Amino acid sequence: MAPPPVWRFRRMQPGEMNIDPIEAEFFSTEALGSLADALVREAIQNSLDARRPDQRLAIRVLFPTPDSFLRDDRRSTYLAGLKDHLRASRSGLNADALPTSDEPLSFLVIEDFGTRGLQGDPEQSEDAELELSGAARNDFFFFWRNVGRSRKQAADLGRWGLGKTVFQAASRVNSFFALTVRANDGRRLLLGQSVLKVHRLYGERFYPYGYFGSMQGDFALPIEASGALAEFASDFLLKRNSEPGLSVILPYPDASLTPDAIRDSVVRHYFMPMIAGDLSVEIIGGGRVERLDAQSLTQMFAAGSSAEHVSLARVFELARWGITLPRDEHVALAEPVEAAAPRWNDESLDDAAFAELRARFASGRRIAVTVPIWVKPVSNGSTRSSFDIYLERDEALERADEHFVRDGITVTGVRAGLPKGVRALVVIRDKALSSLVGDSENPAHTEWQERSPKFKDRYRHGAYTLRYIKNVPRELVRLLTRPVEGRDTALLRHLFSLDVPTEAELASPHVDVDKSGAGGKLDGDGVDTVGKDRQFVLQKLRGGFRVRGVVNGKDVAPAAVVSVAYEVRRGNPFRHYHALDFDLSKPPIEVTTSHATVSAGEGNVLVLRPERPDFVLTVRGFDLHRDLRVKVMAVAERAA
Repeated sequence: MAPPPVWRFRRMQPGEMNIDPIEAEFFSTEALGSLADALVREAIQNSLDARRPDQRLAIRVLFPTPDSFLRDDRRSTYLAGLKDHLRASRSGLNADALPTSDEPLSFLVIEDFGTRGLQGDPEQSEDAELELSGAARNDFFFFWRNVGRSRKQAADLGRWGLGKTVFQAASRVNSFFALTVRANDGRRLLLGQSVLKVHRLYGERFYPYGYFGSMQGDFALPIEASGALAEFASDFLLKRNSEPGLSVILPYPDASLTPDAIRDSVVRHYFMPMIAGDLSVEIIGGGRVERLDAQSLTQMFAAGSSAEHVSLARVFELARWGITLPRDEHVALAEPVEAAAPRWNDESLDDAAFAELRARFASGRRIAVTVPIWVKPVSNGSTRSSFDIYLERDEALERADEHFVRDGITVTGVRAGLPKGVRALVVIRDKALSSLVGDSENPAHTEWQERSPKFKDRYRHGAYTLRYIKNVPRELVRLLTRPVEGRDTALLRHLFSLDVPTEAELASPHVDVDKSGAGGKLDGDGVDTVGKDRQFVLQKLRGGFRVRGVVNGKDVAPAAVVSVAYEVRRGNPFRHYHALDFDLSKPPIEVTTSHATVSAGEGNVLVLRPERPDFVLTVRGFDLHRDLRVKVMAVAERAA
């Protein structure tokens, strides 16, 4: 009968080098934003790399309720041999943050479905024979017995062999378990790993890496006993039965990992594969079950009111438009010269294509551009590749909104330096170019580094290729917004205009339009008189405006239509109004009146009915960083 599994750290020999693990530091960069971002990016990236052909990747994230935490004997089963090492001298852990001796074993579960699992010989202890040409890849060996070493192929998202270290970094006890079911042979294997520092216990030095498994001396073999695996799956509420894939369990997860934090990170970093239908994520916790996919994201953004949701909704819409756009509707730049380093050339667009793109971009319509490029590995011949750029203008943006996406993962630290008011998606899907870009990325996959040891001297004109990919969106926008030769009569129209609405704009079954109204942009603390015979006074307030009557002895109009929109740089702001900007009938907009009544029309229209000439209408709650355009139109009410 096999002995029960325990945690074991190897005793170090005299004179052995003291080396403390530092790999977790690679996942604390500012570009990642949070521990939830790091965990989501690495966990889903690993699963995307292991996805089986023609399979959709499904991720399950479980936050169990406290009554499911493990206590007493069940807790001891999974902590035996570990607790003393956690509190050892120089373990690297904060003793005050460690769980107390009677604290239930809380946990977080991340499972993937549609992947191949950790295949390969679990008894493999070194990789000399794996260097032989044609040797099968050993996912199990590289996942459990290597740090900073990877045998992932060039098209895989990960390169450094460091991504798995985020699992232990997300645990208060720097440890994790993983159960895998393999697609090739159906074997079920369970192992655990803890990463501390070189530490002293019982008067001896111990190696930083410890294992939970069936121990043969200091060598950890995975647990395969069906009874132990069934108990493990039951204790940690796993959904996995015989389906291939990987289930990771984080004991005592960091307090910053919450269902909301995980959801926001998934949406922020993996919206592209969800839009494409390659990924779905189920998050269970906080009393609800939330499924993230293309359909649910659309509903989430429609219901969201936060500034981040509004921003993500527009990125999502641009991405979905670009992914579903037929290839023959992309405008392609001119073929580059294979022998030369890639550089921008204003002549990359022929006159017809340039005129079409300029007209579309100026009118606020989206554009899609395919950029051909050569990938030139030093060890192989050149390969023609390409990447796509999706662009749109959004005058509501305080700064540019840029996203670089490689094989579905957003590379958050890359910027093109676009001007404000422009949203751009740069999408790299071709395998050859994805390999080049991936080789340049740092371990957290947030930056492109020209001097990375895995990239430098590996490609001819490699650094120029990276710069070109980043520069093309900026150069493209510069070209499309360059003034045309000669006089541009519309150049300053957005600064010096008073838009007088037409009958079609204010048509309603209950009103007749009085065309003599007017409106204006509210600059500073300005006050303006508008409307028929200057019957109304329009005044800017902080986050809103006020309309009141002019007390001049004349009868006030029986009704008026008040239309509101955020100012835009070009075009009619009322035609650019979007329901995501605001809705006058919903918070945070507040409408108050004195001696008048109002009723809502469309989302940016109010129908005002003054009761006396000294009426007051006050509307607040708009974005403080954006200018408003307001129109007040006197109308004669038509009998219902």
